[in-house]
Amino acid sequence: MQTRTPTQKWLWALGNLIVLAALIALVGALIRPLTMFIDHAQRALEYPYVLNYGEGPLLDQALRLGRGDNLYPADLDAPPYTITNYPPVYLLAQIPFIEANGVSFTWGRAISLVSMVVSAVMLALIARAITRDWSAALVSGGLLLVVPYVLHWSALARIDGLALALSLIGLWCAAARPGKWLSLTLAVIFLALAAYTRQTYLLAAPFAAFAWLWGVRARISAFMLAAWLAAVVLVTFAVMLVLTEGGAFFHMVTSNVNALDADILRFYADEMGRAMPILLVAGGVTVLGWLFLMLLRWDYVEDGSAAGWLAAPYALGALAAALTIAKVGSDVNYLLELSAALCLCAGVVVGWLKSVPLIKAAAIAGVIVQVFLMSNLSETKYYRIIFDRTTPEQRAGVEQLMARLTAAANDGVIPLADEHMGLLTLIGLPILFQPFEMSQLALARQWDETPFVESLRAGAYPLLLLYQPMANPSLRFERWTPAMLRAINDVFRPDGQFAETIVYRYSGE
Repeated sequence: MQTRTPTQKWLWALGNLIVLAALIALVGALIRPLTMFIDHAQRALEYPYVLNYGEGPLLDQALRLGRGDNLYPADLDAPPYTITNYPPVYLLAQIPFIEANGVSFTWGRAISLVSMVVSAVMLALIARAITRDWSAALVSGGLLLVVPYVLHWSALARIDGLALALSLIGLWCAAARPGKWLSLTLAVIFLALAAYTRQTYLLAAPFAAFAWLWGVRARISAFMLAAWLAAVVLVTFAVMLVLTEGGAFFHMVTSNVNALDADILRFYADEMGRAMPILLVAGGVTVLGWLFLMLLRWDYVEDGSAAGWLAAPYALGALAAALTIAKVGSDVNYLLELSAALCLCAGVVVGWLKSVPLIKAAAIAGVIVQVFLMSNLSETKYYRIIFDRTTPEQRAGVEQLMARLTAAANDGVIPLADEHMGLLTLIGLPILFQPFEMSQLALARQWDETPFVESLRAGAYPLLLLYQPMANPSLRFERWTPAMLRAINDVFRPDGQFAETIVYRYSGE
C-alpha cells in the first residue's frame, strides 16, 4: 500500500473536514422540510374526515374484512358495486386499531406515516450496507421525506407507505447479510408482504434483491430468493382465487387495467425534471457507474463499489413501475418507489466518492440544492393540498355534508358519493358504489352499467354527493360515465353545495 506524503495527508484531512462541513450544512437544510413533514402529518391526523378519494373505500374494506366478508366477489351484477383493487395486508393492519378504538381514518393515516418514517430509516440502512459509508446513509434516508410526493402521500390512509416500508425491509434483509439463510428467509417474507400490500411492489425490490445477490457472488441465494418468493406469491394467490371463485383476479388485475393518457406521463416527467433534476442525474450516474464497474469487474462489497448491483436494478425496476402513472385516475403514489430508488442512488453516488473527499463534498452540495428545489415544490403545491382541505371553511362544509348524510341515514336512505364516500363509513353506512372504478370498468366493457343506470333513474338512491373542485371541474367525467351523468341531470336536482361538493336529490322523470 502506497504511503501518503505529509502534503497528501494534509489535503486528505482538509477534504474530509470540508465533507463534514457539507454534511452539517445538509442536516441544516433538512430541518425546514422535515418540520413541514411533521406539521403536514399533524394536520392530517387531527382531521376526522376524508382527505382523498381512495381513503373511503379502504376504510370500508377494512370493516368488511373484519366482519369476514368476501372483498373480491366474482359477481358484480348487483349491489354493492365495489372494487377491491389491492391485496389485503394494509386492511388487516388496520383491523386491530378499528376494533379497539372505533372507525376512523386516523389509524390508516398513522400506519402510512409510520411506514414512511420506517422507509427512510431502511433506505439509510440499505445505503450504509451497500456503500460502507454513513454519509451515504444520511443522504438517502434524509432525502426521502423531503420528496414532495412522499410528503403528500404519507399523510393519507392509503396502502403505498406500508408497501414501500415492507419492500425496503425485505431489500435490507437481502443486502445486509447476503447469502445467510435467515436473511434470505426474512427477505422473502417481507417482499411477499409488500407484494400483498400493493401488487406493483412485486417488481423493483425483488429484482434489486436478486441482482444484488447475483452481483456479490451469492448466486445460489439469488435463485433461492426468486424461487421461494415466486412460490409464496403464487400459492397465496391460488388460495385467494379458490376462496373468491376467481374474483381476486378480476379485482386486483382486470380492474386495474385503465385507459392510458400520455399527457399524465408528460406532466409528471416535466415536474420531476424541474423539481428533482439532481436525483434524476444521480439515478443515471448510478446505472452507468454500475455498468462501467461491472465491465471492469471492479465491484467489491468491502469498499462499496458493488453498490450499483442493488441501486441500479432497483431504479430501473421502479422506473418501469412508475410508467404506469399514465393510467387515467393515477396519482403521485405511482412515483413513491421511484422516489425512494432515486434517493438511494444519490446516496450511492456520494458513497462511491469517499476516496475523493473534495468531489464528495461537491456532490453533497448538489444534494443540498436538491433539498431546496423539492422543498419549494412542496411548499407551493403538495403541502397546500391537505392544508386547503383542512381549513375551517372546508371543515364546516364537510360537516354540512355529514348532517345531510346523517339525516338521510335516519330516513333509511343509503346515499351515493364519490370523493366523500368515506363519510358514509364514518356514520355506519356501507359504500354501495365506487364511481371511478365502476365507470372505468364500464368504459372498458368489463361491466354492464345498464342495471345501475336504471336504478338511478328509478330513484333507488335518492341522495347523491358529487365532488366538483374548482381546480379540476372535469373530474366528474373521470368518475361517472356519460350515461350516469345523463341520468343524474334528468332525474336529480341540486340541493346545496358544500366543500366543493354538490348535493343532488332525486326528483323523478
